[in-house]
Formats: sequence, C-alpha cells, structure tokens
Amino acid sequence: MTANPIQLAPVSAAQIEAFAPLIPGLIRATGPVSYDYQFGADGLLDRVVAASWREPETLFSAACTTAAFDGDELLGVEMGFAGPNFYAFKNNLAALAPKLMAGGQATYEEFAGLGARAEQASYLNAHIPEDVYYLHALSTPEKHRGKGVGRDLLKAAIGRATAAGYRELQLDVLADNPAVGFYQAMGLRILAELRSPELSRDHGFPSEYRMAVTL
Repeated sequence: MTANPIQLAPVSAAQIEAFAPLIPGLIRATGPVSYDYQFGADGLLDRVVAASWREPETLFSAACTTAAFDGDELLGVEMGFAGPNFYAFKNNLAALAPKLMAGGQATYEEFAGLGARAEQASYLNAHIPEDVYYLHALSTPEKHRGKGVGRDLLKAAIGRATAAGYRELQLDVLADNPAVGFYQAMGLRILAELRSPELSRDHGFPSEYRMAVTL
C-alpha cells in the first residue's frame, strides 16, 4: 500500500513566503460574495490578507494556520484559534491599516469603506463563545478538491481542539456553500441561521450558518 503523500503541519518560516501568493485566493473561495462585498474588486483583500499572513495574532495569519502539502505544493489550509481570539485578532487586523496606508498599499477611503461594510456583514456572525475552537477558514485549491484534503485538515483540527479541552469546534459558512454538506457529513450540525434582509436584497447574500461539533 502506498503511503498517503499528504502532509499536515504548521506553516514553516520558509513556507510563509512560498505559500503567500496563494492565500488570498483560498480565503476568498470560502465566501466570495461576502469578501467581494466587504473588500471590493480592486485587490484590497489580497493586500490585507498578504499583510495579515505575515503577522501573528491577526485573522489570516500563518501563525494560526495548518497546511496540507505534498513536497513544495500547497494542497490546502486550515486557520483556527481559541474562540475569543477572533475579536482580538480582528482588532489587530484593523491595526495594520496605518502601515498599509503609509506604504502606499491602500488608501484611507478604501479602509473607511471596508470598515463600514465589514460592520454590516458582521451581523451575520453569531457570537463566538470562549470555550470553543473557532475554525476561521478551511480551503483547498480547486484542482485539489475531492482528494480528502479538507477532510484530513478538519479531522486534525477536531483532534487538536479535543486534546486542548475545547467544548466544541465551531465555524461560520454561507448557506449556499457546497461545504455545508461536507461539514454535516463530518458530524457538524447547524446551530443558528442568520440573515440580513438588506444584504440579501441588495448584494445577493444567502443566510449564514453557525455550525458546530461537540468534542
């Protein structure tokens, strides 16, 4: 029997730069309608994610990412952390704005618009309890989907969360995302469904599900 070539591990220092160009696309793929609404279509998401990827304790940081890889090829990522860290990491992400503006990578107007739209979209996310592991993003490049990479990353996250003593693993996913069925097959259930009439009417947002598995 041939050994499974998929390796799972925290992102190494060398991989931070090697994988950096792929991360914004993987993040966007988890909820295109949401990320496009909040960040717009002019590349602000790519610039913010690239900055966050290199900074610890921010929402898209390599420091809270487990990578699946085969040799030098990235097969998928799982980003997750203690539930209450979401709010601290979100604030730390906003704190990157002055650096990006000072470096000419973004404008005040871009961040002002992002702040207003992100606040509106935030109402679709239920409160994250303190005693849960929050899976912020699970994503694989399109060419590697259907190969069990997401399954392996999720199983590994559940194992780490269980070993760390968390009560549940929780995540948020848009209701029209095919990953909903995958998460249900992996034992997660829908805890809540949130909907914004304005975002649905004007921007095509589906409902958002908070899903969880008891550990």
